[in-house]
Amino acid sequence: MSERKKKSRWFKLDNAGKLYPAIATSRWSSVYRASVVLKEAVNPEQLQTAADRVLPRFPSMAVHIRRGFFWYYLEANEKQLVIMPDTGHPCMPFHWNANNGYLIRILYYHKRISVEFFHSISDGSGAMIFLKTLAAEYLRLRGHRIPSGEGVLDLKRKPSSGEVEDAFQRMDLPNVKLSRRDSRAYHFHGHKEPPHTLHVIAASMPFPAVRERARALGVTATEYITAAMLYVAYLQQKKENPKKPKPIRVSVPVNMRNYFKTETLRNFSSFVNPEIDPRLGDYTFEEIAKTVHTFMLTALNPKLLYAGIATNVADERNLLIRLFPLPLKNLAINTVFRYVGDRSVTSTLSSIGLVNMPEAMRAHVERFELLLGPSAGKGCNCALISTGSQMMLFFSHNLREATLPRETLRFLVGQGIPITVESNQE
Repeated sequence: MSERKKKSRWFKLDNAGKLYPAIATSRWSSVYRASVVLKEAVNPEQLQTAADRVLPRFPSMAVHIRRGFFWYYLEANEKQLVIMPDTGHPCMPFHWNANNGYLIRILYYHKRISVEFFHSISDGSGAMIFLKTLAAEYLRLRGHRIPSGEGVLDLKRKPSSGEVEDAFQRMDLPNVKLSRRDSRAYHFHGHKEPPHTLHVIAASMPFPAVRERARALGVTATEYITAAMLYVAYLQQKKENPKKPKPIRVSVPVNMRNYFKTETLRNFSSFVNPEIDPRLGDYTFEEIAKTVHTFMLTALNPKLLYAGIATNVADERNLLIRLFPLPLKNLAINTVFRYVGDRSVTSTLSSIGLVNMPEAMRAHVERFELLLGPSAGKGCNCALISTGSQMMLFFSHNLREATLPRETLRFLVGQGIPITVESNQE
């Protein structure tokens, strides 16, 4: 490829992606992991071949990051993305000069293929499409006939402009700015582990059992799990500090592709924060579940979602901010993040829902997984994902104490939901 063509392949960071390089440090960066567990052990040589074939189909992910005078930007990376055995703790920070400069890692262990993403290049929806396409090509190399479709991209088709677009810039947004400031939320207390330590608790449960309990309360499965996390945090705070309670919020990312038509594989998510305020009085679990459901009915109105995005995009388009050199932008973003970011939420619950795949893949796949990396301030993050009738709830935390995972799972078992637990924590 000519030098001229290489230089022409670059991308501005999307509106969501601009946050993460500014707040990243050598000890922490926003990383998450999508995995597929197959029914046979992974062949590393064939996985490398599959990665070599799949990566060119995802030009917005085949990149490295560069510093401009005003913004970071993404530039095409022509080096090989080398797969690696999965050792150590998951979701380690990305160092931009390592891994041939890539902002994704492809890892393997026994029957599991994992892809870790620096959040600047994609959200969970784009990540799952990359993972499914990679798994499908790997299975083809193993001799299985896997068609495209159901989130598996056709490798013979050239990437469309829609797949690499910054969909935020195409939205017809209202001329409004909403306040980002929320009061400080309750956080679980505990002893912080050394940097790069991430404890993972994976809980498997039958989706029909969760759905049955949720329907009995008139809520969705995601709302039910959100309410359980709020209830556990409410009870824990009541033990620790009953006289001066803080609001309890769970941040729930929202896939904006459900509200705006786009093929983008880049970031295109917003978030909503269902909450309870213990200063108003006591709560039962049933009351919290109904509160979450009512909140979601209102918060998932496209007008409110668009208004929230408009607030972020307005800052990006502000002429004065645009003229700030990159070091000043980083300072401003870091300052806002410290006072508005993780302080205002107790935990995060990212729900992918049911993962679809071509029927021919089902015989070779045990399950899909989603794992959020450690947060900058909160002690614990959670992810929810389903494969067939199996629901998986993943807790990732960097506190020695596993209070939120332990008490949430104990509560769900008490509700009659059978759960099998795995953990990397001794």
